[in-house]
Amino acid sequence: MSFFNILADATEDHFKLGGKAIDVAHRTHNGILNAVGVSKILPSPVKSLADGVFDANKALVEGAGSTTAGMLRSIGGAFGATQQNSHQVPEHQHPNNRDGTRGYGDDSDDNDSHVDEDDESDGEDKDKDDEDNEDDEDDEDDEDDEDEVGEGYLGEEWAPPPRHLRARPDRHDARDHHFKYDSKHRLSAYVDLRHLCPPVYDQGQMGSCTSHAVAAAFEFSVMQQNLPHFSPSRLFIWYKSRELEQRAGTHDAVKKNIGVSLRNAIKSVSPKNKGGVCSEEDWSYEVCKYNKKTLYFVTGAKARRLPSAAATKHSYDHTAVQYAKFDPKGPISLSKQLMQCLDKGIPFVFGMSHCDVIKGTQVSETGHGVPKKLTAKQLKDKKPHNHSLMAVGYIKSEKQFIIRNSWGAHWGEGGYFYMPFSLLKYCYNFWSIKVNRPHHK
Repeated sequence: MSFFNILADATEDHFKLGGKAIDVAHRTHNGILNAVGVSKILPSPVKSLADGVFDANKALVEGAGSTTAGMLRSIGGAFGATQQNSHQVPEHQHPNNRDGTRGYGDDSDDNDSHVDEDDESDGEDKDKDDEDNEDDEDDEDDEDDEDEVGEGYLGEEWAPPPRHLRARPDRHDARDHHFKYDSKHRLSAYVDLRHLCPPVYDQGQMGSCTSHAVAAAFEFSVMQQNLPHFSPSRLFIWYKSRELEQRAGTHDAVKKNIGVSLRNAIKSVSPKNKGGVCSEEDWSYEVCKYNKKTLYFVTGAKARRLPSAAATKHSYDHTAVQYAKFDPKGPISLSKQLMQCLDKGIPFVFGMSHCDVIKGTQVSETGHGVPKKLTAKQLKDKKPHNHSLMAVGYIKSEKQFIIRNSWGAHWGEGGYFYMPFSLLKYCYNFWSIKVNRPHHK
């Protein structure tokens, strides 16, 4: 564990003690009022105001601790990434020494859902796809290497993935189970789960943002439940997701550098669909060259290869069993649903259109400065840059979500940025997931 992580843990523990001290003071205050009989004659609004003051102070103290700890861990991650030259070394090689400490809570067990199951013909289609992929070296589409992109970056300067590598929206499915909003739950003023997250990934110049978001949520759930260390293979999720896109009609999807839908990425790790994910050690992430005109990966690229038999076998031991999709058109506002989910200690993944708003210099360097609304030019864009992300917190007073990106820890504020609530109208397909305890045969 790095010095910064040790310091972050100590800082967070210190602030938690402060929060507990406020709790003790709150209980003592109420106990004295009850003992002397004052509590019986106090108007309810006065009692509520006093309770609110204590709760607000506790939230501020614990929030300050989480923020400080998150910043220290981000500094530690960025420092470690710099020493390892992280713009060239895959993120999965960075050590992960943090354990999750916060549980899902009893009522989150009600948030189970399913992703649409495969048709009976899928098994036959899969066998056919696998046979096709094993012999993909004969394709003529990908032999033109004239417009290849190098491994990860365009030239010496870092750049975000190109617009054409955008994520895809989900297809509608009426069978989805939705997040169950608890009307009795009182929202905290501030939530920041960054300190419970794995190191920020870096997708490089590949359209794998959706698999990165789902992998981050998967690994978060593993850490949060104190399960044995497991870092899911982003490349495995991406391949299996493209396999599902291919079955749905996207020609040669597994051989191309293209985005996928969140539904298919989540479906790929669902045991209901004979899915799952192996570890990074089994099938490590590798940024590969591809043809910019055809989007085909070059012959032999790992991203287009069928994962190994061992990786596939191990994937069945690691699955996600609970899902919840958020209904933006329901009776409860979307922002309230999403904040409640985060307040219960559960991040959510989602898609964002017009993600060009986060490519500015200020956002790239600090994580701050995302505009609250789009320009007329951006609104007229017929093919906006869709991108998949994971939300890990919110600041209620500032009406901002804390968002985890997949462009490396050197981007934004340690890999994170702050998104105004007002941009929710340009976001779509919100999901939370919970992983199953691994089983070994």
